[in-house]
Order: sequence, then C-alpha cells, then structure tokens
Amino acid sequence: MTSTASDFSLTPEIVTIRSRAKIYVLVRLILDLVALAIVLLQPSAQGLFPTYWVLAADVLGLIVYWLGVRRWPSASTYLALIWTALLLIALDFSLGQITLISWLFLIPISLAGGLIVTRPGFNSLVTLSILGIFGAYFALVYLQRVPLTLSVPPDLLVSLSVALGVVLLILNALVESLVAYLYQTQEAFLKTRVQYLQTLNDLEQIRRELADTQRQVRRIERLSTIGHFAGQLSKTLRTPLETMEIALNQPSETLCQPDLIAKLRHEIATAVRLTDGLQHLADLGRLHIETVNLDDLLAEELAHIHIPENVSISVEQPPVFPSIQADSKQIRLLMHHLIDNAIRAVEEEGGEIRLALASDPEGVRLSVSDNGPGIPEEQLELIFEPLYTTQQQGFGLGLAICQQVVQMHGGQITVDSVVDEGTTFTVSLPRVPRHPPEELAQDSAG
Repeated sequence: MTSTASDFSLTPEIVTIRSRAKIYVLVRLILDLVALAIVLLQPSAQGLFPTYWVLAADVLGLIVYWLGVRRWPSASTYLALIWTALLLIALDFSLGQITLISWLFLIPISLAGGLIVTRPGFNSLVTLSILGIFGAYFALVYLQRVPLTLSVPPDLLVSLSVALGVVLLILNALVESLVAYLYQTQEAFLKTRVQYLQTLNDLEQIRRELADTQRQVRRIERLSTIGHFAGQLSKTLRTPLETMEIALNQPSETLCQPDLIAKLRHEIATAVRLTDGLQHLADLGRLHIETVNLDDLLAEELAHIHIPENVSISVEQPPVFPSIQADSKQIRLLMHHLIDNAIRAVEEEGGEIRLALASDPEGVRLSVSDNGPGIPEEQLELIFEPLYTTQQQGFGLGLAICQQVVQMHGGQITVDSVVDEGTTFTVSLPRVPRHPPEELAQDSAG
C-alpha cells in the first residue's frame, strides 16, 4: 500500500475514522451482494419499484460516503447512516408492505455511528435522528396515510415499534458510555504523550547543555595543563641550558677540559631526552595494527637502551610465546619507558631489574620489577598523572605515556610497590586491541 503526499497531513483521528469507515463500507457491500442474490433467485411481489433499485441506491450511497469521508469524516458518516435509514423505509415501499424485519437493521445502523466516530454525543445524534425519522414514518403508517399493507396488527406494530425505540435508547446509552470512556482514555494518552515528548525535549536540552559544559571543562583543563606544562618546560629545560651557557662563557682553554666536556654532553643528553618525551607524547595517535612478538620487541629495546654498569637486567619468558595484534612502535615505546623508569629507580645505588613475559587466556602480560626504594602509598595514585614527577629533571610523562598506550590497546596497567623493597609494573594486553572508550578518543583528539 502506497501513501500519497496528502496522507501525511491527516490527523490521527481522521486516519482512524477512515480505517473504520473502510471496514463498514466493505461489510455493507457484502450484505448488499447477498441481498441482491436473494432478490434475483427468489423474486417476490414488487411494490412501487423493484427492490434492486434500493440496493443500487445503497451501493451508490456507500461510494459517495467513501469519497466524502476522506475530507468530512463526521458529517459524511452522519449523512451515510441517515441515508441508510431512509433506504430501509424505501425497502418497505419496494416490497409493498410494512415488514418489521427490515426495521431491525436500525439497531446495527445506530450502533455504527459510535463505532466509527468515537466522539461524545455523536452516537446520540445519529440515534435520535433515526428515531425521529422512523417515528414520523410510523405515525404515517399508523394513521394509514401510507399506501402499504401491514404484516402485523396495528396494536402489535405499536408495541414492537416502542420496544425497538427503547432498545435503541438503551444501546445508545451503553455506546455513549463506552465512547466517553474511550475519549477520556485517549485524552489522557495524548496528554501523557505530550508530557513524554516534553520530557524528551527537556532531556535533550539538558544533554546538549551537559555536552557544552563538558567541552568547556575539557577546554579549561587543557588550558590549565598547557599552563602547567609551560611552567614545567621552562623550569626543566632552564637548568641544562644555563649550564651550557655558563660553560660556553668560560675561557677557550677551559672548554678543552674533559670534565667540562662530559658535563656539557650530559646536559645536552638530558635536554634531548626531555624533548624526546615530548615527541613521544605528540606521536600518540591512531593505532597501526600489525602482528607483533613482544619477545622480539623486548630484545630490540634492550639492545638499544643504555644500561648502567651497576644495574643488572634479567629476562624471563616461556619457550613459545604467542604473538598479538598491536602497534609495534607504541609497544616499543611502552617498554622503553617502563625499563627506563626502573633503571632510574635503581641506578643511584645499583640494583636488579627483572623483566617477565607470560601468556594468559585473554592475551599476554609484561612485568617490569626493580628492587629500588619503592613508591610511597600516597604517591601511587599520582604516578600516572601527566607532569607529575619526583625527579629533579623530567616532565613526568613516561608513565602517563605508558598508561595511554595500554588504554588505546584495550589493556590494563597496574603497579605494586613496597617502600625499601621495590616496585613492579604489570601490563596486560589483549590478543586483539579493543576500541578505546569514546572519552579517551575525544581527549586524544583534543
């Protein structure tokens, strides 16, 4: 069934009336076809005109009603029912006598008004109009002003007519009560729907306001972070730059001293390491997924990282280690910062670092342990915060970068530390990266 452009401009009430009117018209057409078949198969004595003329007039009235109900549903329904009542009178004239059987059709005709148009008072209007028409017709019959024969005695005709009128009034009262209940229910439903839509609009407005507030908060946080970062950058880079400037202001013969050259190289390496950390943070973006072996990446990282002489590193891994789907560059960066963090924890007094690879049902695990001084409990909740550091030089970005890499792969990083005994960082990575949370994506984009 296709819909025309005009269908979308109809109110729900008109659409409902049209649907009920369609059923009414179809039922009436079926009854007219059955009646026409009976008339043709068993012709009876005709009165002033043939019976099939009445049936033809009824079909014509139904066609006009179906055309009119599309624009004037209530008025067309009322006129169609009154036209049907007049045709019942015309049926008596076509038969040549008064037949109460045809009058019984007044009951469904009267009820049809309230069933098609569910408005308070509409069924009463139809019923009273039909009673008025048949009351006038019965008075003419009783006074013998109508040239038709009676199929029953006049007194019995009066009793049956009164009984029919009482039945119509009782049924009308029941239908009106039902229509009033349905109308009130529909009104309550419409009010509830309006309130529901209003609530949805309010919630949508609140959602938009909340989203705007969140964007403003993120902007303020970014500005605050930038300010904090700028201060930390100035503080951290000033020391090596000032050291180099002082050294360069020394006499030319002083610059050739091995101790001064070593100091300058150390300060330059410190500045390079700080800028490398900034570059690593800037490079964190979308994942470039490929098949990687953590044992191979770990071997490559150990081959390139500088290990002090007073620090020993041991590696534990199973003979067969499964590969995973990950970004090899970011996983290598993760290993670099974890190992570098462990080295810094033990390099002052010397110590041991243990690296362990293991597999589990969901993916793989990497743990980095050291026997350094450990981390106080009050600092454990802050170590992954950007720009938080307890070292004299550095931005505090290493562990923040590690956490970001792990989260982007859908993994988890935990830390266990005991003061004066050591610290262990454990990273769990899935075999296939999970999609990062929407908030993480927004923060990365911001």
